[in-house]
Amino acid sequence: MWDLCEGSLDKVQARTAFLAQDMEDEASSYVLDHYLDYLAIGVANTVNLLQPEVFCIGGGVSLQGDSLLMPLKKRVEALAFAGSNGIRTRLVLASLGNNAGIIGAAMLDGMDR
Repeated sequence: MWDLCEGSLDKVQARTAFLAQDMEDEASSYVLDHYLDYLAIGVANTVNLLQPEVFCIGGGVSLQGDSLLMPLKKRVEALAFAGSNGIRTRLVLASLGNNAGIIGAAMLDGMDR
């Protein structure tokens, strides 16, 4: 992982650990486990509070696809509970990935106000 970030902690991103895992870097498993645990806690807390039908993961980390989604789903399922309405929240990757904000801003500009 240290080589991937060229010896600078300022260059570490979420994808750094995923890339390192693909290279079978030992430290990446530890980092990813902790990252996914904390992300799952945040997602589960939001799901438990708001009970949405769908929770979308977007941004650059969503480009990791199933490497992110599958272990995250397992963790969230262990922490989240169905509310009294029985909704089981679906955890999905945002289809627009890291471009959602840019596309949304462009669409807002074209809307009548």
